[in-house]
Amino acid sequence: MIEMNLIKCENNHFYDSEKFLTCPHCANRVAMPDVNDILGKNQNRIQTSPPNDENEYAASKEILGKTVGWLVCIDGIMLGESFVLREGDNCIGRASNMDVSLLYETTVSRDKHAIITYNSAHNSFILHSPEHMGQILYNNKNIKKQKTLKSYDIITLGNCSLLFIALCDNRFRWAEKKTVE
Repeated sequence: MIEMNLIKCENNHFYDSEKFLTCPHCANRVAMPDVNDILGKNQNRIQTSPPNDENEYAASKEILGKTVGWLVCIDGIMLGESFVLREGDNCIGRASNMDVSLLYETTVSRDKHAIITYNSAHNSFILHSPEHMGQILYNNKNIKKQKTLKSYDIITLGNCSLLFIALCDNRFRWAEKKTVE
């Protein structure tokens, strides 16, 4: 018969004090994700009731920014998934609060493996990585600091390859709100 030294913690959990220094049940509670952020960093700012008028709708869209492009997973666990890129910084990582959340790609860093920034003044997309994060390949070549993206470039993070597609380019810009021939 196995002997255990059971102790009851202040939250009424029983645990073996010979195996654990503190209550493992309480420790797991602390490690749980913040439920306010489980759906992403902008989720709590999105209006869930229908807008009263078009001005209220326009104000809610300003929080997220306009769509400027997409990433499509062409190799990896999330094959076929697409991700919207918006004005400004688009943080890419495995965490649920990333703008491009590659939840199932275990070879991608959780927090900001890469960042794609859309600059509307220059109508350009810049790929860069925080220096402490994982390796990034741009069209199968290592990047040192940053790269300017164009449609159909391939970004590889760990075992995940993403195809970049620009909406805003030399044929369309939100500032002009029309296509350019």
